[in-house]
Formats: sequence, C-alpha cells, structure tokens
Amino acid sequence: MWEFSIMLQSRHNKVAKFLFNGLKKYVEEVGGVITSFDQAGIIHIVIACDEVEKSRLFYYVKSYIVEAICSYFKIEFLRKNLKIQLKNKVSISAFEKALQYFDKETDRYLVEKYLCFNKNIFLESFFEFKLKVLKSKWLELTKIANENSSYLLTEDTFIELLKFLIDNLEIGYDTINIISDVDGYKLFDENFKEIDKFGEGGDGIWLIENLIALSPRKINVYTDIENDELNLINNIYSSRINILPKHTAKTVDKRFL
Repeated sequence: MWEFSIMLQSRHNKVAKFLFNGLKKYVEEVGGVITSFDQAGIIHIVIACDEVEKSRLFYYVKSYIVEAICSYFKIEFLRKNLKIQLKNKVSISAFEKALQYFDKETDRYLVEKYLCFNKNIFLESFFEFKLKVLKSKWLELTKIANENSSYLLTEDTFIELLKFLIDNLEIGYDTINIISDVDGYKLFDENFKEIDKFGEGGDGIWLIENLIALSPRKINVYTDIENDELNLINNIYSSRINILPKHTAKTVDKRFL
C-alpha cells in the first residue's frame, strides 16, 4: 500500500479544494482512497492506493502540485509584490493574470525540478525553501513592472505591454465564443458547448481572467452592448477578435436573453 499526504495552511483552502477535487477522480480510478481534514490550522489531503498503482497516481499528484504552485501561489505572490496603480479593477486583473500565465512553461519546469517527495509534502515549506530560484524569477518580473509603473499609467503603453504578454502565451483553445448581456458573460467552445470549468458565468473581471487562462486563437463576442471590459478585450486581442450581433449566436442560455 502506498500512502501520501499533502499538507498546507488553512488559508490556502482554495488550493486544497483544487487538489482534492482534481485528484479524487484519478484516485478512485485506481481503486484508491482520498480524504481531507483540517487539524490545528493545517489541511491534510491523504491519498492511499495499491503499490502497483503508485507510479500512475504519482504522475497526477505531481502534475496537480505543479499547477497549484504555478497558478494559485504565483497569483498570490504577484498580488503581494506588485505596486502598480491602474485605472480600474478590470485592467489590474488582466495585468495580474497575464503575468501569472507568462512563461508558465519555465515555471512548471522549475517546480518539477525541485519537486522530490516520498510520503508527504508540506506545500508552503516546499514553496518557501525549495523554490527560491522560482521566487527570484517572479520577484524580478514584479520589480521590472514596478520600476516602469509610471509608463503603464498611459493607456497606449499599458495596452501594448498587455498585448505582448498575451501574444506570448501558449494557445489553449482554437475558438472561444462569448455571449454577453447586462447581467454578465458566458463562455462556449467552438461548437457552442458551454465551458463549465470556470463556473456558470460571471462579470467583466471573471471574463477577462478566464479568457487569458484559456488563451484562444480566435474569439467571437456576441453582444449588443459596449463597456470597459469588452473594449479592453477588443484592444488586446485586436487580431483575433470578431464582435457580432448577439442574435447571430447559434445557442444562447435563456438567462442571457
């Protein structure tokens, strides 16, 4: 029997939910057991499976830990160290998200390089003491942004930087369809199948953060309105975006009519 524990502070409960919910499927596929509990401010995620399934499950455990560091821990690090005052929350969220995903392949490589574990791992300790090279890389990124923050207050300069960051992200989807209304937005793939990995829809900040995460090659926006977030998306994805009348969408959630 192979047993493994992931431990992290209770303040990182979102990370714990990401790990537990993501790994649950793979643990059950190999006939293993996964459980989670909070004890003295520490969340424990405990996994057990037959020794013969260890290698297979180990691959998924490693992948999810790497993703947790490169996504959740990185955005937390950026928000703590960035000292830039942009004009609105949508712009701030877009900039933070673009930096989060920028050069992610190198981030993943560095985490995997130092990720050696056997029976358990304390995630915060691993991040603080084993990933100093990665943190130095992120700190340099925030330092450059902070030192040039005055230039980013100019709309054209900010848009150009944001476009540069986003254009250098790896393409994740071929086509994303966006349906908008005064109440919010919803994301669909190229076949107008709802993308539910991010929830059932959301506001402008939700939209731009998830659009950057999906990194589509082409974007179709079905809308009859104009607002700041759609203008920003139109500017930074200018070579990839089509803005179309809402009624031309193949399928529309009734809540968005």
